Amino acid sequence: MDQVMEKMQLPALPSLPKRTYRVGAFAVLLLATITIFSWHTGWIEQQTIRVTRYRGPPVVVYDNAHKLHDADEFWPHFTNVTRLPPMSIEQAKSTCNWAKDDDDVNFTFGEKSGWFLDLSWVTKTKKDREIDPIRAKWQKKVMNGLVPYEKVADRFHGRGIVVVSGDGRSLKRLKVIFKQLAKLGCTLPVEMHYFGHEMSNSVQDEVAALWPVIFFNDLASTHNIKESAYNTNVGIHYQLKTAAMVNSRFEEPLLLDSDNVPLVNPETLYESDVYKEYGSIFWPDIARTRPNNPIWPITNTQCRMNEYEQESGQVLVNKRKFFYHLQLAAWFIDAPDNTGQFKNYMLGDKDCFRFAWHALKTKYGFPSKWLSSVGTLVGDTYCGHTFAQYHPDGYVAFMHGGLLKTLRKPVVRWHLEQSGGIYQAYKRSPYEEDHTKSTHVEIGWDNFDYMPNKPENLVPASCVHFRDVEPRPLEEIAPGFQDTFREIGGYWMLDDDSVCEFLGGLCVDTGG
Repeated sequence: MDQVMEKMQLPALPSLPKRTYRVGAFAVLLLATITIFSWHTGWIEQQTIRVTRYRGPPVVVYDNAHKLHDADEFWPHFTNVTRLPPMSIEQAKSTCNWAKDDDDVNFTFGEKSGWFLDLSWVTKTKKDREIDPIRAKWQKKVMNGLVPYEKVADRFHGRGIVVVSGDGRSLKRLKVIFKQLAKLGCTLPVEMHYFGHEMSNSVQDEVAALWPVIFFNDLASTHNIKESAYNTNVGIHYQLKTAAMVNSRFEEPLLLDSDNVPLVNPETLYESDVYKEYGSIFWPDIARTRPNNPIWPITNTQCRMNEYEQESGQVLVNKRKFFYHLQLAAWFIDAPDNTGQFKNYMLGDKDCFRFAWHALKTKYGFPSKWLSSVGTLVGDTYCGHTFAQYHPDGYVAFMHGGLLKTLRKPVVRWHLEQSGGIYQAYKRSPYEEDHTKSTHVEIGWDNFDYMPNKPENLVPASCVHFRDVEPRPLEEIAPGFQDTFREIGGYWMLDDDSVCEFLGGLCVDTGG
């Protein structure tokens, strides 16, 4: 409504004494000092994010948003999602009531800061006023900062496997994957993503000879939809996986780690009922997300006791439907305007996918079975170095050897001589299809005390331990894989002088 305001002649103010001017100047100086200090401590950053509240009719989001057919059909849904009432930290954590003394629950992030992260929230719950501006950031990004699907839709075609690989060791593991894919009869094209200097033309020629249809994409190039930085403060290149999924030429990309060996033809995943229903498949990790993790209220999501964190050794997404979801996942881990704060709540790239879907109130597909641990067994000593991840139809689909790199050559040789290989036994949770119940799991060590004439200074291997679960022969769930791994060249490291040992997450030369 227009308002008319009359001009008024204000009376002259009386002159102020000089002392008052000095006091005023001091006050201005003090205020400036406080402002500068506040800027340094991050207070100003939070205040400059305008948090608005939707004042209209009650918002109802589409419960079956995953059924939408096209990315641009999501816009009315996204609008409603950003109008939802802000969720408090108390609301978010109220749905998870694990007992404090329940040591069967394995949470990501301990009670002390590590990995150069700010984990103060673990012991001191954040306040809602700290969370609100962070939530507003991603909501602003979704509504105003994403690349429109219609501008790039013609770049995406068909199905294919996406691999992020650059260094020498990952390329050698990739040769193993190619042999296994050929053995399984897979005909999917493969797309290699690398960063700038990581892959020379000669290496590309070598890799191209290993697979009938293979493409290469330099994530450092300006043609990419999602630009990437290298070795930023988000971890060891974690940001490249999410960028690869956004930039992939495939409309339905399957992200696959180079140390992840398929046991079935990956093409069968596209025909599963889970993928047909949800347009995505995310696989579980071993840990849970803490109830007081700020990422729950930041994404307006209540803590879920039936949900494990995500393991990104394999990720399947229909990009025609979820192009904007993938952009948000990539923004969480690598964007100048998010100030890198999400790395304090999500470990690496893996949970960026899950919480992007949560933030946008979209259901994702997942196998009914939790992962199994696979490894070596000597007497009573079990060392789980690999995850067996399941197909939505119930059988083992992948062997993701995430901790294989911690096994030293003398140990691998010994197991080959004594047992025919390093894939001997597995441990399966008695609650593998009831994700509300937990099996005690932890990362421990194998000191190889069972080895006769154990070499001096032998570095222990990292192992996944399922306490109170008896190991069983691997043949029960993956018949023949022990021999298959040897046949496809899985023991390449025994003949490779460049292989180093991993100690505390760092590659160190320890000999042997």
